[in-house]
Amino acid sequence: MSDIVISEFMDRAIAMDVLNAFDVLYDASLVDDRPALLASLADARAIVVRNRTQVDTELLDHAPNLKVVGRLGVGLDNIDLE
Repeated sequence: MSDIVISEFMDRAIAMDVLNAFDVLYDASLVDDRPALLASLADARAIVVRNRTQVDTELLDHAPNLKVVGRLGVGLDNIDLE
């Protein structure tokens, strides 16, 4: 049960230092394991993605408490804005 799920590579030390007030699940392998990613979002309030994690209706349906989608990098082509 994590507050924040990070599903792709980022500098772990920075992530943990900046987000240390939260329960963070940092697992860069989640991007390649969709069922595990979806299961990890059951209680998450935020997800941080880069360019490979698809934030779509299916993902959002598995994240009923999600309030924030963070995008490391530029562009929103992997995030369904509707």
